[in-house]
Amino acid sequence: MKALTKTFIDALTVKQARKRLTFLQLAKATGVNNVTLSGIVNRRIEAVQERTFDKLNDWLLSED
Repeated sequence: MKALTKTFIDALTVKQARKRLTFLQLAKATGVNNVTLSGIVNRRIEAVQERTFDKLNDWLLSED
């Protein structure tokens, strides 16, 4: 399990907002379940599996 920092969650939220993505669209773009994404953004989930973290991190680092 990987702990999610406030900085990581904030970066995820900012990029989602800039791209004007819903949780369903973000789920499709990242490969992470929309319920999981909602829990992360709303800070109900504090740690995720490493592969989930990697998917989100890859999306954050992508330049699209």
